[in-house]
Amino acid sequence: MRTKLTDKKSIKNVIKELTLDEKLNLVGEYTACHTMAIEDMDIPSIYLLDGATGVNGAQMVLDFISTMQKQGRQDIQQKIYTQYRELSKLNYGDLEEAKERYREDADILSLIASIERFRPKGKQFMSFPSGINIGAAFDPEQAETVGTAIGWELRSSGVDLCMGPNVDISRDPLGGRGYEMYGEDPQLVGEVSAAVVKGIQRTGTGACAKHYLANNQETNRNTKDTHVSERVLRELYARGFISAIKEGNVKSVMTAYNAINGEFTSFSKKLMTDWLRGEFGFEGLVVCDWGAVKENKEKSLDAGMDLILCGPNDMSGVKAAIEAGSFSEEVLDCRVEKLLETIVWLREEQEKTPLRYDLDELKQTAYETIVEGSVLLKNENQVLPLSRDEKVTFYGRRSKEFMECGTGSTAVETGLHSNVFDEYQKLSSSVTYETMEGADVVVYTVTAPAGENIDRREMDIEKEDRLRLTEVLKEAKAAGRKTVVLLNVAGPIDMRSWIDYADSVLSIFIPGCMGGVAAAKLLCGEASPGGRLPVTFPLRIEDTPSYPNFPGEHNDVYYGEGLFVGYKNYEKRKLGVMYPFGYGLSYTEFEEELLQDSYRLDVRVAEAFQVPVRVKNKGSRTGSQVIQVYSTEVKPHVLRPAKELAGFAKVTLSPGEEKEVQVTIKKDALAYYDIEKKAWIQPVGEHKLSIGTSSAHIFAEAPLTVEGENAYKLGGESLMIEIFRSPEALAVIDKYTNNMMSSAGEEAMAMMAYNTLSDFLGMTLISRMADAVKLNEMLQALYAELGTL
Repeated sequence: MRTKLTDKKSIKNVIKELTLDEKLNLVGEYTACHTMAIEDMDIPSIYLLDGATGVNGAQMVLDFISTMQKQGRQDIQQKIYTQYRELSKLNYGDLEEAKERYREDADILSLIASIERFRPKGKQFMSFPSGINIGAAFDPEQAETVGTAIGWELRSSGVDLCMGPNVDISRDPLGGRGYEMYGEDPQLVGEVSAAVVKGIQRTGTGACAKHYLANNQETNRNTKDTHVSERVLRELYARGFISAIKEGNVKSVMTAYNAINGEFTSFSKKLMTDWLRGEFGFEGLVVCDWGAVKENKEKSLDAGMDLILCGPNDMSGVKAAIEAGSFSEEVLDCRVEKLLETIVWLREEQEKTPLRYDLDELKQTAYETIVEGSVLLKNENQVLPLSRDEKVTFYGRRSKEFMECGTGSTAVETGLHSNVFDEYQKLSSSVTYETMEGADVVVYTVTAPAGENIDRREMDIEKEDRLRLTEVLKEAKAAGRKTVVLLNVAGPIDMRSWIDYADSVLSIFIPGCMGGVAAAKLLCGEASPGGRLPVTFPLRIEDTPSYPNFPGEHNDVYYGEGLFVGYKNYEKRKLGVMYPFGYGLSYTEFEEELLQDSYRLDVRVAEAFQVPVRVKNKGSRTGSQVIQVYSTEVKPHVLRPAKELAGFAKVTLSPGEEKEVQVTIKKDALAYYDIEKKAWIQPVGEHKLSIGTSSAHIFAEAPLTVEGENAYKLGGESLMIEIFRSPEALAVIDKYTNNMMSSAGEEAMAMMAYNTLSDFLGMTLISRMADAVKLNEMLQALYAELGTL
C-alpha cells in the first residue's frame, strides 16, 4: 500500500512512491480543465476553470471532449462542435428537458451528465462585473466583497482554482482584454488585485493572477516579442502580481503567451524563478496559459513551470529528456511538490470552510459592485437622476440587449440577463422605445465590445450607432428634450462627434447579468453612481501614449512610452483629454479640506503615513467621494512622472454628513527602480503631495519630507550634474578648493556635467597641488563631508 496524501508533511514520501509516468501526468494537465487523480494515494483531481467573471461553460464542454478523447473517442470533438450552437444551451437550459430530447444519443447524455455535476439542481451561472467595473469602484473593500462572491459561485460549480483575476496594466484603449484589468495605474491595480484575490480565496477557491508578464494586447499574442525596459516591467507591469503575492497570498500565477525582450515568459527562468519565486516571494503554483507550452516542455519545467495547461498533454518528450539525462527528475519532483501543496491547501481550506451559495446574495453583490463602479461623466443641469414621472424613451438596440460580458475567457453562458429598457419599465410606467412623441427624456444606450483573441479595431462605439447617435441627440435637443447617453463599453471611446448634444453621460462598462438592473436604478436615482475612471478617456486615439507602437509590427511591439502610461503621459505632453484618470461626478456635491499642512516620513522606522482630509456632503442625496493623493519627487535622480498615484480612499456620506478620511500612503508607493543600481530606491528628501478628486482636479498641495538613508550619497563617483543640483555640495567643494566652483562659468559647468567629481577634481587640482599625499588627504576629507549631506 502506497503512502496517502494527507498533509504537507506527507508530500515528500508521496513523491518518492510515484512512478515517473504518474509524475509526468500530474504536471501535464490531464484533460482540458482537470489534473490527474491517483486514487490509491488520495490525490484528487483539481478543477481549473475561468474565471473572474463567473463559470465559463464553454470550457466545461471542452473538458468533457478532452476526457472522452483520453478514453479513445477521437471522434467526439467533431460531433460536439457541429452541434455546438445548440449544445451550448446546456450551460443554461433545462437539463431535464435536454435529457428527454437526446434520450437516444448516449454521447450527448454523457455530456449532459457532466454538465449536471457543475449545475447542481439546474443552477444558473452568474455573470459578474468585469475588471474595469471593479477598478472603477476605487474601493478595495468592495473588490474583496465581489471577489468572495465570485469564489462562492465557482466553488458551487465544483471549481477548485479560478483562472483569474487579470492583474495586468491597461496599456492602450484598443487592447482586447483591457476591460478585464483594473486600470492604467499600478497603485490602483495593486490594491484592487490583492483585494479580489483575498475575497476569492476566502471561499476555499484558489485564485490565479494572470497573465505574467506585460501581456497587454491580443494581436499576435502567441508570438509577439515585447521590447520593454526592466524598470518599466518592475514599476508598472509586475506591480499587480507583486501585490497579489505579498498582500493577497495568491495561490497560482499564470504566465503569458508573449516573449519579453526575446524570451518567452513560459520558458523564462529569470521571470519564473529569479523574479517570481526569488524576489517576489511566490510560493504557489506556476501555470502556463492554454497551449503556451506545446513543445520543449522540459525546458519550461526546468525554467520554473509547475503545471502545463491545457490537457491532454503528451509528456513523452519530457520522459525522453529525463532518460537521456538532459532534464533532471529532481526538478520534476519540485514541480510535482508545488502541485501537491496546492491540492493540500485546497483540501484543508474547503474542509474548514463550508460551501455557502445564495444566488440572491450573489446578485445583490454584483449589483452593488456595478453601482459603486458606475461613472457619471457629464450631468449638465442635473438631468440625472430622472424623475419617475418624466416620460422616457430609450434608443439603441443595446437598450434591450446589453453587452454583459466579453468574449473568450470572460464569457459566461447563462439564463440570467437584464437590460435597462425592461428594468426601467418596472420602475416607471412612462417608458417607450424609439419614439420621441410625448417624451421628456431620450436615453440612448451604446456599446463598444471587446474580448479575447482580437484587439479593438477602433476607439469607438458599434458602427450601427455612430451616425445615428449624433442624429438622435441633435433631434432631441432641437425639440427641447433632455438627452442621456448610457455607455455599455469595454473602455474609452471617441465622444467628440456627439458629446455636445448629450446632457448626461453615464458609464457602466461591461457589467455582467445585473447591469440592466443597476442602470435602471441609477437613471432614476434609486442608486447613485460611485465610480471614478480607472483609465483616462482621451480625446482621440492618436493622442494615446502607445499609439505609434500599438500593436507593433510583425511580431515586435515596442513599449516606447516607457513609464508614461495613461495620465502620466498626457500630463508629460500637456495634452488635453476628454475625461482624466480618477474622474467621476456624483448626484450630490462635496466639500473637501486638507487637515494637515505638511508631512514627514522616516522610512527607517515607519512603513506608512496618513493624509487626513475632511469631506462633507453638501447636497441632498447620499453619494460617494474618492480622495486621491499623488506624489512628486521634487529633485529626482532619475526620470519620473510629474505625479503618481500614491494612495486613495473612498467615503460614502448622507446629505449633510461630514467625515475625516484618512488616506494611507505606504513608503513603497514612493519608491522606484534604479536600473543602474539594480535596486529599488526609497527616495529621501523633498516631495510634493497633490490631493484631489482626479489626476487633473487637485484641491490642495502639501510638502512631504522623507527621511532615511540616501541611496545617492555624494562622493567621487557622483556626476557633476548631481553636484550642481546641491548648493550644499557646491559649498563643501568651494571650502576645500578655494572657491573653485563659484568661480567656474556656466559654459564650463555645462561641459563638465557628465564627468565624475573625481575626474573633474583630478584634472583641475593636480596642477595646483604638487604634493600627492596632501592632495589625497584633502580629497578624502572633501568626500567624507559630502557623504554627510
